Amino acid sequence: MLQMVNKNIAILAIATLLVGCDRVDFKGFVVPTGDVVDRRFEQSFELHNELPVACINSPEEYLIYVGTDPHIGDTTHNLDTFVADLRGDSSASFGILLGDCIDKIGSMALYAKAVEQKNPEQDLPIFSVLGNHDTYFSQWEEYRKYLGPSVYWFEVAHSAGKDLFISLDTANGTLGSLQMEWLRSFLPQHRNSYRHCIIITHSNIFYTDNSQQTSGNLPLEETMTLLDLFTKNNILLCLQGHDHHREDLTFGGVRYTIVGTLRDEAEEPEYLCIRILKEGCEYEWREL
Repeated sequence: MLQMVNKNIAILAIATLLVGCDRVDFKGFVVPTGDVVDRRFEQSFELHNELPVACINSPEEYLIYVGTDPHIGDTTHNLDTFVADLRGDSSASFGILLGDCIDKIGSMALYAKAVEQKNPEQDLPIFSVLGNHDTYFSQWEEYRKYLGPSVYWFEVAHSAGKDLFISLDTANGTLGSLQMEWLRSFLPQHRNSYRHCIIITHSNIFYTDNSQQTSGNLPLEETMTLLDLFTKNNILLCLQGHDHHREDLTFGGVRYTIVGTLRDEAEEPEYLCIRILKEGCEYEWREL
């Protein structure tokens, strides 16, 4: 154990020297920075007052664009491509970005500008998820200012009823007690009012590598609770980022998908297009 800790400290020290102090928050790898998850949960509910943050009208079958981990520093090339592809697609309904929006202190405004509405005639919102890098340097306040809550839900209305999308805050490698308690109550109460339910979050709940400390894997008890909760409540998809590589598996009737990174420096950046169908969904992976 001590050897692992020393190794992690050495790696982080080297990374700090190579990358720069405005990109690597050393404390953020060791202890949670900014407001911890329970406080973020409370502040999120203050923002949306226990109501859906949006209700989008769409066809019964609709297309969504899903990207993740753009890690914005000084450039937004791949993110701009994602946004342009989404808003240039007449069959798309909205987009989702699964966290690690930024990679450098002070870049939240640049990210927010890149995802803002650019075509008033085609109102295609982009919903953001809080990632671990978005909390470093205590940047939760910036995230909340520009992007809003970290825990929220929105509805997609169509001729067959409505679908439910829920954003969970896993930026610190845990849902925390308040968010878990809320989710365990919210799903059984509301799930049956919707055709499909889709979870969006940053951290891979199957993640087994704890090298990233506070932003690593969820506690085993949380993982088991979520797997059981998602299966019992007939969750269609759980969409995640964080790992920078693609992974797609099904467990307990729920499809768990990790989307690869949009980062400009990535060798094979990608995003995912999902067509939500009457019964299920179809995937199309797109490389930039």
